[in-house]
Amino acid sequence: MECNGFTGSFDSKGAYLEYLEKDGIELIRKSPDGNSTHGGAAVLFPFGNRVRNTEYTYDNRNYQLPSNDGKNSIHGLVRNLIFDSIEGDNYIEFSRHLQSDSYPGEAEIKIRYEFSENSFETTFCVKSLTGKIPVEIGFHPYFSIDGAYSIAYSGIMKKLNYSDKYFPDGTTTTVNYNGKEINNMKLDNCFYLNAPISMRDKTHSVTIIRKNMPYIVIYNGEHAGNNAVAIEPMTGAPDAYHNGIGILSLDKGNDFKCAYSIEVS
Repeated sequence: MECNGFTGSFDSKGAYLEYLEKDGIELIRKSPDGNSTHGGAAVLFPFGNRVRNTEYTYDNRNYQLPSNDGKNSIHGLVRNLIFDSIEGDNYIEFSRHLQSDSYPGEAEIKIRYEFSENSFETTFCVKSLTGKIPVEIGFHPYFSIDGAYSIAYSGIMKKLNYSDKYFPDGTTTTVNYNGKEINNMKLDNCFYLNAPISMRDKTHSVTIIRKNMPYIVIYNGEHAGNNAVAIEPMTGAPDAYHNGIGILSLDKGNDFKCAYSIEVS
């Protein structure tokens, strides 16, 4: 799909953004191995990060999740589902009814990708159809980088402290990465930052503006390689189904919307 100098490719499997360019500059890198969380921008729902031990309790009932990350479950239930879609001149919108034995209720979800003159916005809307449901939403965009890169932001960034490798313990540490090159840091961490964040390398700059998504995960490990960094908007923290950090509950008939946009300069 091409619009206003942007070029993007989408897949109905997982309502997945495969890659994104602007005026020939790669913004979101394509997955090098076909795994949707190793490139592009995967949609993560109804949980965005790991859930410990592939199980959780909600509303006094126990649920079992797929085991796809060792002893844990990761990145939600929709990445392999086929979505319906409609397309306009400057947008494409995917929709899907979600029902799973691993989830307390049924939900209607919509993911809309929209192009404007100098920005690209992704919006997620979920509506509970049958009863109270837990909600945590995330996106997994891999931003292309060329050489050293830095981040900039306003406000205070707080890093969530982990009790072990992956799971927050409920405490935070204030960090100052503002204006600093982070390419030499090994990051797979969740942060609270209720403000826009920019990433700049030697060729371009992108600013990520989030709505109702105050958490971000920054990852530049093995799957990022040397040409990308994942800056992942989230509504909650890793293991939110257990620690409750950022988890939402929607009663039947209620909905919730969140979004992030990418502005290019």
